[in-house]
Amino acid sequence: MMQKRRFIATLILLAVLLTGLFFLHLATGFHYFTKAHLIAVLLGGGTPEEVLTVFDFRMVRSILAVLIGMGLAVSGAVFQTISKNELASPSLLGVNAGAALGVMLLIYGTPQATGLGIWEQPLAAVIGGALAAGLVFFLSYQRGRMTSTYKLVLNGIAVTAGLHALQILLIVGLDPTRFQQINTWLIGSIFGNSWTHVDILFLVVLLITFFFLASHETLDLLALREENALGLGIRVNRTRFLFLMAAVVLASSCVAVGGSIGFIGLICPHIARRLVGVAHKRYLPVTALLGGVLLVAADYTARVIIAPDEMLVGLIVSLIGAPYFLYILVRSRG
Repeated sequence: MMQKRRFIATLILLAVLLTGLFFLHLATGFHYFTKAHLIAVLLGGGTPEEVLTVFDFRMVRSILAVLIGMGLAVSGAVFQTISKNELASPSLLGVNAGAALGVMLLIYGTPQATGLGIWEQPLAAVIGGALAAGLVFFLSYQRGRMTSTYKLVLNGIAVTAGLHALQILLIVGLDPTRFQQINTWLIGSIFGNSWTHVDILFLVVLLITFFFLASHETLDLLALREENALGLGIRVNRTRFLFLMAAVVLASSCVAVGGSIGFIGLICPHIARRLVGVAHKRYLPVTALLGGVLLVAADYTARVIIAPDEMLVGLIVSLIGAPYFLYILVRSRG
């Protein structure tokens, strides 16, 4: 009962915090809206220019910050469960780098005058992320079993480094316009998307997160020792592969829209486990809310820290995530 109350209190607190940050994010920009003025515009008031600014520019960015943060956080939680390693995340297991390389190859091979279809970039990201994650897990398995969770992370780092090298080779051959576009996207930026991106990503995040929540008991079993899971009737390799691919699709879709934003999938699951424990029916919702809170807060900081100019949100997340990663590394070694 005490744990349930703690979970509900945490969920409510994070939901209120996310709502407050969302409206603060929505009000912030080149033209600052007061709270009363923003509410008036949201309720149908304001000039046509203000309506355009709030709904077609800022609202899209604010919603995508929430969705991308949630998607990356939940996918990181599932990666950590199926790998039984608290250092696992989409960025460390090659998914972000593979998705980025897939999109780069697509942009590189598409004539500039032609442009990209709305589904082409997410599809290229999913294929690239799935191939990278598949390679990392293949290298980590021996005789049908994962040899070591730390070997998994090391393989992920090695594959990620190789993919980054390929990205650099591709960037060298780009013209200045495409170089700026690719470089911004690789660091991570939510700016410049449309309501179509919101619709697609909302559908992906909603369906896959719901799938994970509906499968919370199976995820709990996968977190056990492999022998215990097998004894309880779980087809470990097949089930692990299914969840892996679902997490890859989720993370790659977020990367396709928001760029290669790292560390969210590493940090948020850690904090969630400390707050509500390891049961996935509580752990996953809290992780999702933490992801939304972290990315909205980071994007808000990126917009105001050097105003009227902006920093890329990926840099802010990295400034937060890198020290936390070192802390996790030191604690796990201890």
